[in-house]
Amino acid sequence: MKKYILLSFLLANFAVNAQYTQDINTNRPSSSMGAYSVSKGIFQIEGGYTYQNDEYNVDKINTQNNFQLQFRYGEIIEQLEFVADLHFASYKQELNGTNFSDSGFKQLNFGAKYMIYDHYKYYVEKRNVYSWKANQRFKWRRLIPAVALYAGAQFNTKYNLYYPELPETGLKTMIIAQQHLSKRFSITYNFIGENVTENDFRSFSYIVTASLGLSNKWSIFGEHTGIFDKKYKTETIPFKDEASLKGGLTFKINPNIQLDAFAGTSIDNNPHKIQAGIGLSWRNLKKFQFKDPMEL
Repeated sequence: MKKYILLSFLLANFAVNAQYTQDINTNRPSSSMGAYSVSKGIFQIEGGYTYQNDEYNVDKINTQNNFQLQFRYGEIIEQLEFVADLHFASYKQELNGTNFSDSGFKQLNFGAKYMIYDHYKYYVEKRNVYSWKANQRFKWRRLIPAVALYAGAQFNTKYNLYYPELPETGLKTMIIAQQHLSKRFSITYNFIGENVTENDFRSFSYIVTASLGLSNKWSIFGEHTGIFDKKYKTETIPFKDEASLKGGLTFKINPNIQLDAFAGTSIDNNPHKIQAGIGLSWRNLKKFQFKDPMEL
């Protein structure tokens, strides 16, 4: 009996301190990055396809087929995650009756994310056994977000349709905050710096993503992206040229596999951008497949 009690205690303590979640923790299909890691020893792949149509006017139309692939791996400690982002683009431009097409890797990012503060690691909500109303009341401490930092190398290529002259390499940084306002509703904030070391190409942008779980398998999300400041060869890019809205849904086939679909549009009409996509996320969970201690 002592052996069972000790083993149960160790597993419970492990669950409290790890960032492992029972269901897959994926960034898709939003453009933002969550604060939590996949957990130490877990490898995860997230990929998808996006079609985008950019219409300037009747004489100029761009169409893009984008493929995104993200590899996430937790290692060393629970709060640390290594991330590789690959973006491949195939596009065609129609301009005044002539066509131009090309394809290649648009951007490659390699970096690491580290959670510096986890609100739920230091705070556990207590149930009031005498008052149902007290248990249903909103807990203001839920507004305190989990916070993580990301830093990585950014490799740009000539296949960026809008900004082909970006520097070949740059520094990408990110501050990530994630609020869990209830068991099913969360908001994630990303504050992003790209090409931070390049004065002529430095940009600062943000992403706000709200996610709502409809059931154990279905969830929906809405997202807004925009810029604080962006320069391209010393030219300042207006806010509306980069702002967009996106929404979509996800479906969990099982705790380790998730399907997703989304659609979005730009706020500005020059060009007017419409995009839609689908994706899949999968994680390797061998590390956490424990047996019930009572069955040993």
